[in-house]
Amino acid sequence: VIASPRLLLPASRLAEIDRMLRFGKEMKQPLVLYGGTEAFRGAALLAAAKVPMLVNLRWPERERDLDPFIKEPLRTLETRDLAPSGPAELVKAGVKFAFYSGGVERPADLRKAVKKAIDAGLSKEEALKGLTLYPAQIFGLDNRLGSIEVGKIANLTIMDGDLFDEKSKLKFTLIDGSKYEPAPEVAPATPESTR
Repeated sequence: VIASPRLLLPASRLAEIDRMLRFGKEMKQPLVLYGGTEAFRGAALLAAAKVPMLVNLRWPERERDLDPFIKEPLRTLETRDLAPSGPAELVKAGVKFAFYSGGVERPADLRKAVKKAIDAGLSKEEALKGLTLYPAQIFGLDNRLGSIEVGKIANLTIMDGDLFDEKSKLKFTLIDGSKYEPAPEVAPATPESTR
């Protein structure tokens, strides 16, 4: 741990953000927190400590098996409602952030999750940077990744419209300069087609 170029510590709730920032200060090493469910509450603490946050795109949801008659605490309801506003609050506070997929499995769900952050106040430009440039900067790889510049690795996603529009389709990707086209979409099987 001591030889690591940065400590990556989990911190989703405000209490965890505060605790990990204090722990990181004691360790006297560069720090990156991940989780960020309550980043909307902890943006000022992160800004004061100058610590970046990796924000999980799996926004909190009501448990599917939860008894419908159980009243959830107000803080739980508020967190579920305000979690997507965390990235916008981080930007306002001057905190570097990046998104990560943390349990989101389908690419379409990733776009929907980023769109939730945009709908909660994050600009599309900052959302794109949270997927590209900011992670590269946080991990010290921005001299090779994260933006389109001469000499950088050419990893690009080309869409037929706005990246964050659900109707936009992937045209192709470039990975290290090589072009890859998506597999054709297969229509779901219907009862008539299985006969």
